[in-house]
Amino acid sequence: MRARREAAAEGPRAAPLISRALLTGALAIVLVCVGTRPAEAQDTGLSKSELVRLVVSTDSPDVKIRTVRTRCLSFEPTEGDWRDLRNLGASEELISAAQQCAREAEAVQVALNASSSSVRAGDTTLVTVDLTRAGTALSGQAVTLTGSGGPGSGTRYDRTTNSRGRAFFSLPGGERTGSTRYTVSASGIDLQGPTRITVTTRADVPARATLEPASIDLSPDEDPPEVAVSVEDRFGNPVGGIELELLGGPEPDAPVLATATTDAGGRAGLTAEQRPTGITTWSVRADGEVLASLPVQGPAPAAAGVAAAAPRNVEPADDAAVRAGDESLAAGDPVAAEQSYRAALGISPRRTDAQKGLAAALLAQGRANEAATWYEVATRGSPTDADAWDGLGQAYAAAGRRDDAAQAFARARELDPSREELATEIAGLGQPPGYATGILWGGSTSGSSGSGGIRRAAVDLSFSPAIAIWGGWDRSLAPNSPELVRGPDEWDGWYAGGGLSYGSGHRLQTAFELGQRTQQFAPIDESSTLKQNVYRLTQTVRFADDRRATELKIGGYMGRWFDRDDWLVFSRLKAPIGQQLSLLASGSYGETIGTNWVETGRHADKDGRFYGGVAWETVSGFLVQPQVGVGSVSSARSDDLSGTLLDLLLEAAVPITRGTQIRGFLRHQSPPGSDSFTTFAIALGFKLGWAGG
Repeated sequence: MRARREAAAEGPRAAPLISRALLTGALAIVLVCVGTRPAEAQDTGLSKSELVRLVVSTDSPDVKIRTVRTRCLSFEPTEGDWRDLRNLGASEELISAAQQCAREAEAVQVALNASSSSVRAGDTTLVTVDLTRAGTALSGQAVTLTGSGGPGSGTRYDRTTNSRGRAFFSLPGGERTGSTRYTVSASGIDLQGPTRITVTTRADVPARATLEPASIDLSPDEDPPEVAVSVEDRFGNPVGGIELELLGGPEPDAPVLATATTDAGGRAGLTAEQRPTGITTWSVRADGEVLASLPVQGPAPAAAGVAAAAPRNVEPADDAAVRAGDESLAAGDPVAAEQSYRAALGISPRRTDAQKGLAAALLAQGRANEAATWYEVATRGSPTDADAWDGLGQAYAAAGRRDDAAQAFARARELDPSREELATEIAGLGQPPGYATGILWGGSTSGSSGSGGIRRAAVDLSFSPAIAIWGGWDRSLAPNSPELVRGPDEWDGWYAGGGLSYGSGHRLQTAFELGQRTQQFAPIDESSTLKQNVYRLTQTVRFADDRRATELKIGGYMGRWFDRDDWLVFSRLKAPIGQQLSLLASGSYGETIGTNWVETGRHADKDGRFYGGVAWETVSGFLVQPQVGVGSVSSARSDDLSGTLLDLLLEAAVPITRGTQIRGFLRHQSPPGSDSFTTFAIALGFKLGWAGG
């Protein structure tokens, strides 16, 4: 009886275990009956059913373990899954291999585009971070890059991975040389793989050189001394590994007297292999750019068979050359002034007025670094000359050396306290430069009776090198967007926009505009109008820090009519091909309703154009800019409206004062299906700067 009672009591407790074993066995039997596929032939991870089939299969234990390690798992097992696998007969070795796979499936793998990168000072480098989990891209994950050591010490950058699991980091090189180690991290995630990249900031291109001695005066029996040269980039970093040339004159084709390569500290020694005679100016050059000038005075050449005579008085020639330089500079011809001042320095290299005049002529041509070199020579020769220090400050400011400019202006004011305006200059150099420009156009179009009067008004505000906003009103003039005009009909439009400049030297700008165009629709009703909301997005890339460097703009334009949209894509290129000459090229293609509506109905016209021309402009503000445009129009309304379009443009500017100018615009267009027309406009423009702008 007691045995039967114990068995009866044990029965209820054993029933759940028996039922569970039966269900597990039934599951295994069903999966085996479904069929076992060769697990090792699969490329994806093992699913739960595949893992069960593998456990109950007749494969050897080694094959089972190898299969698990090769394919891993495509799911995350629970504690109940592990118990079920053990109940099915899985060995502990198999369970351990599966658990290891599960841990690896949870780990996030990180991959960098490089383990190290090199970038010039003032530039940026791109670092990409890819995150994957179990071979699948991990999107939407916050990633952090933290810098330690070098120029980027203490910096932190946060990004989020895109749909491909990639995060992009644009890291600035900074202004000083050195190596920064950046570490990748993600909050709450253990990253597997390389998580560090070293970014090395190297010196930028050579910008200036310091010479010792700053000038040479040789006696008849004296050989030229070694000239110690120290080369720096625009941030003051020494530039090593640069080949220097000592030229026997200021001209690019002057003979090379000596060559040397700078060491890691940017230093080199140059010793001329020939003795100079007379008075001249040597120059130090690197990569075709003159970095510094060296006034040299050697013994005067003697006539054949006659001993060298004592130097004769050449002061009148000096004076004549300096006066000629002053007159040319006052007349707005800095190139002729440069030649005159160099002639004067060829006679008397220590003339401070000629040195300052040459520096002013170079600065007027936009050659700020060369101008700074000559102002430096002038301040060394005449350290109490306030004009020389004032000019040096202007040259430094034009070259972007704001701190050096402030020190030079401060020295000028210390020498001449009456220069109260320099206090404003010094204060402005400590603030972001800003300026406002405005322009008002008036003109007329042939064949359009209502086109006379005001045609365009615009205002631009720049609050810093990075931020600008603008706005205006236009009546079918569009001097900056010639592809928007086809035919003599008129539309009124207003627009407003803003731009953000960024990157090294603010070489990149993204700009957005919006506005509205209103057009008369005479074929229906003389008083009828149509309104169009317009949007424009433009990306500008300048390929060097110099404001006259090659510049490329690409963008798109969209106009929303009540029934359909205009669209246009365009690109514009401006590339310098000389000191004052630039090549212009632009192209556009789009689908527009067009402006020369000669019949009712609204059908889109396909319009593609190419413009080419040149721009001649001086630092003082003179501009002559002719362009020729050729296009092809394909109209769905009529074959008469399809064909070739010819567009001739001419724009010019003449400065009146430092902040004002007169501009002119002339256009002659021959559109298909419409009479040719001519537009003439003239404008008055102004520029007001503040805070160093």
